[in-house]
Amino acid sequence: MKQPSYILVVNGTKVQRPVFVLGAPHSGVPVIARALSRAPGFHLGAGSQGVLNAVYAVARRPSLALEKVSGTASLLREAYAEIWHLTPLTCPKCSAQGLRVPASASAEPCEHSADARRYGDASPDLLYSASALHAAFPDALFVQIIRDGRDVVADMMEDERSLAWLKPSFMKLEHEFPNHFFGLAEESDLDDFTDGSVATKCAMRWRGAVRMSARLRQEIGPEQLLTLRYEDVHGQEVETAERLLKFTGARVSASELLTDRSWGVGSWKERLGRQDHGDVHEVARNELSRLGYL
Repeated sequence: MKQPSYILVVNGTKVQRPVFVLGAPHSGVPVIARALSRAPGFHLGAGSQGVLNAVYAVARRPSLALEKVSGTASLLREAYAEIWHLTPLTCPKCSAQGLRVPASASAEPCEHSADARRYGDASPDLLYSASALHAAFPDALFVQIIRDGRDVVADMMEDERSLAWLKPSFMKLEHEFPNHFFGLAEESDLDDFTDGSVATKCAMRWRGAVRMSARLRQEIGPEQLLTLRYEDVHGQEVETAERLLKFTGARVSASELLTDRSWGVGSWKERLGRQDHGDVHEVARNELSRLGYL
């Protein structure tokens, strides 16, 4: 494993082997993130605006992660140095207590900061910045989640945030290709995306995400990248917790992998109409087959 050429100290602890949880939208990232965040000594962020700004800049212009790799890596490190710094205002445990914090103490390390020994993040769409994250944190560990694209599309079609990315205002002709965030392998895909149904657009985004995941498996060795199948986590919580422990060192409780909401495995059969299913199959049948979903 390549050793980092920098030292990042947060809350008095040197950041080593941070863990980033990746996946296409609605692939189950929050389930794994929640379990990791509740492991002893583990602090996992998610959704910080500073991180999201960098993530979406790279997602929409992938060359930023290559042409300006040092700048992008520095931007990410600075963002994480800020969000991993636990104060009475940023610490989830302190916030849960609902206490009023004097201004003089708002930026100081909180009482829980000494307990944090490992760090990570599971921000939405973090997958598209994985290469930049690897450059920023060469010793990082990545856990990526793969889920049946048909179930993913069914969830995306009911999610306003996911659908917001499909608006024409986000699609610019000067977008770079390939662009996995929008599922565009080449410029000719732009016409299919622009003219396609909502199901087609969502399927293209899932297709782009799994292609990105496949590329990561080639770039990052198995000692730093663990792939979990969403459908296998449900019903195999103990085995999944053991795999996470072996890979990350985090003592994840199998009970934390349980969720009150339905896992929705195979729910596409009731939620996708015949036309929508046909559109998904047309766009992503190769990836669905390769991953064993067909």
